[in-house]
Amino acid sequence: MSELIFCSFPCAAKPYYLESAKQNIYSIEELCYFLQDNIYLLDENIMTGEFCDWLETQLQAKELAEKLRALIKTRKGFYAFCMQIIMDSGYFSRNEMQFLGMKLQKMDHQSNYENRKYKADQYMERHLYLLAISEYRNLLLASTDSPSDIRVSGDIWHNMGTAYARMLCFERAVSCYEKAYELSHRVDSLKAASRAACFLEDGERLQWFLQRNHIRPEQFALMKKNLKEVMQITEASVELSDISKMMRMDRVSRLQARGSADRMVDRWKDEYIGYKG
Repeated sequence: MSELIFCSFPCAAKPYYLESAKQNIYSIEELCYFLQDNIYLLDENIMTGEFCDWLETQLQAKELAEKLRALIKTRKGFYAFCMQIIMDSGYFSRNEMQFLGMKLQKMDHQSNYENRKYKADQYMERHLYLLAISEYRNLLLASTDSPSDIRVSGDIWHNMGTAYARMLCFERAVSCYEKAYELSHRVDSLKAASRAACFLEDGERLQWFLQRNHIRPEQFALMKKNLKEVMQITEASVELSDISKMMRMDRVSRLQARGSADRMVDRWKDEYIGYKG
């Protein structure tokens, strides 16, 4: 059942842009709703006079703005800053405040590297694939040769492969999955590389991949057949079905078909913009 939440403060006429999350917010409640599931996308960049001024002028939250300015001035840190918003918002229950407090404390005790890894993973969850890839690449530049970092680097390469595959960049996806397998020896990375290789158009690159990973042609043919069967019940087949219907419609009503095509292209544009963030 849906829940109706009344705003404790006015909604802003001018939104505040959360740079790290690539999102506009118009109210305290919207910020709190965002915090519940995306807290790793926030960082210390929100601790600014500009944000406090926005709270005071746009939301008329003068008391909260003053408290936050004091925290910035005394350098109390990100944990205290976010907890002040959480406590003054009137949005959360006691249990929810405790849960978010534990999350923030965990962030406070984790390394910057770990927090950035969580941030990149949340970009992935929100389908902001280019932002995720950029963050993952920065993490790889900061990694060391320690066993734990090598294992994490393998996971990062795997996730980058997934991001590229979801954007249909299969050549890069295969390379990322192969690097992941080289570092962590996870069988699922090799399987993911093989699935992405099914879409490679470069025959030489495909043959090199099969030889390098000791995959026999008959094994690959079976894998490709199974993948095709799976795709028939996935979102990809829905897209193909829509296109087929549109082509049939074109024979009856070109105007209707053109309208359907325009809507489909607009949806693809929105998805592409979403990938970029």
